[in-house]
Amino acid sequence: MTGGVMRAGFALVLALTAWPEAARAQVDEDNGDAVVVDMPDPDRGCPVKPEFLPVTPMGLVGIERLGWLVHQAIIPPGKDKFFQAGARSRSGVKPVPAEMARKLGAPDLKVPLWVFGKADAKACKATPITWWAVRMGTDEDRQTYLMAELQTDCELLPPGRLSGTPLVLRQKEEPTGCRLRRPNRQQTGKETDGIPPDYAEHIPPQDCSAPECSRLWEYFGVTGEDSAGAFDLTVSYLHRNGSNPCNWATEDLSKLFVRAPESTALQELKPGGVLFGGLWDFNGLRYILSRQMGVFYAYDYQKLKAPPKAVRYGSPTEEDLIHAKRSLSPCKK
Repeated sequence: MTGGVMRAGFALVLALTAWPEAARAQVDEDNGDAVVVDMPDPDRGCPVKPEFLPVTPMGLVGIERLGWLVHQAIIPPGKDKFFQAGARSRSGVKPVPAEMARKLGAPDLKVPLWVFGKADAKACKATPITWWAVRMGTDEDRQTYLMAELQTDCELLPPGRLSGTPLVLRQKEEPTGCRLRRPNRQQTGKETDGIPPDYAEHIPPQDCSAPECSRLWEYFGVTGEDSAGAFDLTVSYLHRNGSNPCNWATEDLSKLFVRAPESTALQELKPGGVLFGGLWDFNGLRYILSRQMGVFYAYDYQKLKAPPKAVRYGSPTEEDLIHAKRSLSPCKK
């Protein structure tokens, strides 16, 4: 063995020992010297045990700005110094000094936040910068929530559409290779259109005959390349009484489903919720995401028989309760 080759071999072993994970060494074909080549870190994918932090539009809680607040904690009544006496019976929002946030339940800032914004974009780092005490709900269920404004390294869609709602993860490492996908499929059925068979088998029989009754349906869903995904179905039965649709009695139902890769069968997910996306990584679909009446749900695709991870981030207002029923009625009230 020549001296040059021996030196190259020794340098190769030394380089691989010094940089075993972030780099690799190769021998330069021209002079036999070892060259260290940087290698990208492998993607981590979506977390196995995620800690999700839901978000709420600023305008919804009374802050007259476009933007989002991330859930931090529910403030116990004994620690709620922001809404006292009569203020407890009303909704409101008040600033919280930064030095008080941790004592009120805010997560430790040593663990970073990662926010998914636009569809298929990777997560970017986010930092809480201002905290708020938000009082919301009805007389039957009113609580005070600790929420925070975020400074982010990426652009977020403004509030206005459910499909643009950001998602925040709390974990030490960046969730590289994990992507948030938004609903990318939709179909609406007219009165004469039958419900697709894979959905119809999950719908209870209903006496609805034209012209006294008409049935409308709509679904939207989010899918990946292997057709695995989640689908949100709404069916409305309209019992006609005169020409004004606001006088018609309606019966409505909504269901959330999941479909396995290369399958036509649907599995219903309970308690359901309004679908707003899913998390995918190199293993395919990982989590199905929905929200309903102040509760965020994350269904683990690998453990669909288990209850979803649920996070309470808000109390429904009177207006929320009025509009809670999802309907395809043409009434424009």
